[in-house]
Amino acid sequence: MSAWELDAIWLSGQIALLTLLVSTPPAVVLASVMAKARWHGHWLLNTVVLLPMALPPAVVGFALLMGLSDDGELGNQIGHLTGWTLSFFPSGAVLAATLVTVPLMVRVLRPAFEAIDPMMAPLAQTLGASPWSAWWSITLPLATPAVLSAMALGLAAAWGETGATLVLSAALQPNPRVGHPEHSVPLALIQALRSPDNLGAATRLALVSVGVAVVAVLLSEAGRRHWQGRWTATTQQPRGSRP
Repeated sequence: MSAWELDAIWLSGQIALLTLLVSTPPAVVLASVMAKARWHGHWLLNTVVLLPMALPPAVVGFALLMGLSDDGELGNQIGHLTGWTLSFFPSGAVLAATLVTVPLMVRVLRPAFEAIDPMMAPLAQTLGASPWSAWWSITLPLATPAVLSAMALGLAAAWGETGATLVLSAALQPNPRVGHPEHSVPLALIQALRSPDNLGAATRLALVSVGVAVVAVLLSEAGRRHWQGRWTATTQQPRGSRP
């Protein structure tokens, strides 16, 4: 495996891990809030959170580019105030992957939070626990297997996200080429396919991506089964309890 292939794998790994660190806290909080939301108009929050999952990823990349690049009003103002500019890595790629990953994780986590007995947290509060302490010590531990399952899928999604990053790469890296130091695995694979001499490299990168996806799905299924078993055990009535 050549140096530029290893660089692409290393970059994709960094993007995936950074995205997971950024995405997990808001995904957990949003899933918890959406699972218990009963106020008027809560459907609007659901729509906003899940919308990026339904949009073409290229549209997400375009929105990021128009909003946060130097050509966008917001990006221009941020640049003047802080000196920060949108780059492909880490800000652009991580933001693009996060916008696609958070809705996916929320979609996986929400049923787990909905299945938790809504009376457990209020009961803990009657015993002196604060709302935050009750959520942290009761609700979150019960949903932990589902959180791990969502994180595994989020890692795979962040690794393979390419639609939004393609748009960002085209705008922020105007002269892409094989071996570019800021090519993630999907982008490097696409560039490798443009040359028959690099078909072997494209095959190796594709196999690495398949391996990452298989491991992520297996871990996600293990987390889901663990959560399902825990939920079944807590809701199943003991024998002889029925009249």
